[in-house]
Amino acid sequence: MSQAMDGTTGRAARLAGPALVALAFLVWGAAIPAGYVLDGALVVRDNALLSPFEPLRIASLDWWEGTGRPGGLYRPVPLVSLAALRALGDGAPTWINASNVALLGLVAWLRFELLVRLCASLASGRGIAWFAAALALVHPANAELAGGQVGHADLLAMVFTTAALLVGSKAGIASAVVAGLLAALATLSKESGVLVVPFALLFEALRSDEGRSGRVLRALGWSAIGVALALGLRVAVLGSLASVDDPVYAGFGTIERVASALAALAQHTLPLVLWPVAPLSVVGHQDVSPAHGLADPRALLGLATLATLLVGAALALRRGRRELCFGLALFLVAWLPTSNMLVSTGAIAASRFVVPGLVGLALALALPLGSRAWGRGALAALLLALGALSWREVRVWATPEALFEAQAARSPKSAYALVDHALLLAERDPAGAQGFYERALATPDVSYPGTQVVIEEVQEARWIATSELARLAEREGDLAAAALWHGSAAARAEQALHDAAAKPFVEDWTRSRDLSLERLAATELARSAMLSGEARAACVDAADRALQRCQSGTAESVRLRALVFERRGESAARSELIEREWRARPEDPLLRILWASELRAKGRASEALDIELDVATRLFGSYDRARSLGVAREALAHPDVRLASRGRALLEQLVRGADAVSAEAAQALRSSPPRRP
Repeated sequence: MSQAMDGTTGRAARLAGPALVALAFLVWGAAIPAGYVLDGALVVRDNALLSPFEPLRIASLDWWEGTGRPGGLYRPVPLVSLAALRALGDGAPTWINASNVALLGLVAWLRFELLVRLCASLASGRGIAWFAAALALVHPANAELAGGQVGHADLLAMVFTTAALLVGSKAGIASAVVAGLLAALATLSKESGVLVVPFALLFEALRSDEGRSGRVLRALGWSAIGVALALGLRVAVLGSLASVDDPVYAGFGTIERVASALAALAQHTLPLVLWPVAPLSVVGHQDVSPAHGLADPRALLGLATLATLLVGAALALRRGRRELCFGLALFLVAWLPTSNMLVSTGAIAASRFVVPGLVGLALALALPLGSRAWGRGALAALLLALGALSWREVRVWATPEALFEAQAARSPKSAYALVDHALLLAERDPAGAQGFYERALATPDVSYPGTQVVIEEVQEARWIATSELARLAEREGDLAAAALWHGSAAARAEQALHDAAAKPFVEDWTRSRDLSLERLAATELARSAMLSGEARAACVDAADRALQRCQSGTAESVRLRALVFERRGESAARSELIEREWRARPEDPLLRILWASELRAKGRASEALDIELDVATRLFGSYDRARSLGVAREALAHPDVRLASRGRALLEQLVRGADAVSAEAAQALRSSPPRRP
């Protein structure tokens, strides 16, 4: 009987890790058929640099390269992996999502094995370790990693970090070398991989007394060398050791930044950990408003939370409860780098910031309960409750529409969330989108501490809302309302441009203002076409005034200024403007088209056609196909054989489509046999 019990225990021990992987698929498996969301669309789906799949080339890219966003992040391991999985799925995210779920299970398995070693001296150590790993696995904070494709980077960093600790805990040079390489891979997966150093030191200092000093020094050696290797590779590829882009607390004083970070801990992170019923996918300044000082009640609560964790870890160590000390310290060490306590980073808070250290808090909970029958029952009940919440939450991440709908519902006073939802809603439900845009404009102001300057994030969301309300008015044919909204958007951008002189804004508000002014001018000119007399002249004058305020001098502003001259009957001024601007920027496509129009007016149709053919060919993928068809037909019928040949070549490109333009192009080719020079 004893042998039978030993066999049962052995099988249970062997199945504990695979059971965590199975649990991951049970809870998070619904994420596998989901689509691209948030940065997954930007970094993976729409990033042309990820195909063809060339690992060495992709490994040399900045994380944001190819997305149009500022760079400064070097994550070659997940970038290559994501590119491979995208290629395997023929562009769909199915394999990426499946791998993320599998990685969640693998992280839980590895951390279970780590905690087994930590809790080896406890009577119920294996059970405690399993519950801690399982609770951390099924917590709804993981939804962002399961449902968001770029969570791949976080997961790989956790896998390599934990594997490094497991391998590094073994004696021998080979183990140290492998652990160092794993530490390097963790750091090359995500910046949080540098946490392998303090994690290794904590683990070796607390798992047992035997040979502690030597183990700690050894852990410091292999972990630091691994991180140094990764940072050295980063410098070799990107040319810099570190960079922080788009810090959310830029413009804050040190006290205000720290106080705001503590407020975020109290208002976002603590509720997320303890009551994760409706986590936010994106946290903005209107969700967690800045704290103006340490006297802010939220900052005081955050400070009390930090003190509780610190004092708890210290008391646990003093009383010989090394496992409890490890759990509390692990959470603190993992959270601090992303907390904005040390430096201002690119996010106020996020659920993914909690995940690396979540197993530490789970361990702190499992330790007093896991050795008692009723306690294990309570842990099992909590496991089921968290699993049910997560099973529901993962469906929120199924599509961008579902995600932003949930975000708008959970964050009704955030202009950022409301605008994101409205942008996706605009095509199928313009009236609903209008309501969300108007709600975004009515959200409360959030200012930089000690000033009346509204935070840039809020100003940007409101500018977008105002601009989109103008577009909706245009779609409804209400050009007068559209002009008012465009004017309001220009005024908002002008205010932001003024505020940028006082605070470190990152957006190009000169361009935003000029874009609104160009749209205002275009709307006024469209109105003028439907009017006559003084009303017509007033609209043209309004367009002219708007354009005179523009500073960027884009080709679009030139086109609109030319149209103002045309509406006023000043053809000579129009021609002079277009020729001058074209000569200054002869390769600009829009200016070339305007110049071609002037050439036609001057009776130089062949020259105009030559330019139009060139523009249509160079910009084939983005040029209007119907207009290209007209240009190609005209060229095909031209007596100049060279132009006719170019027209035929353009028609042959147009034939490759599957629309009415392709059919007409095919008909034109059939009816006009090639001419010999």
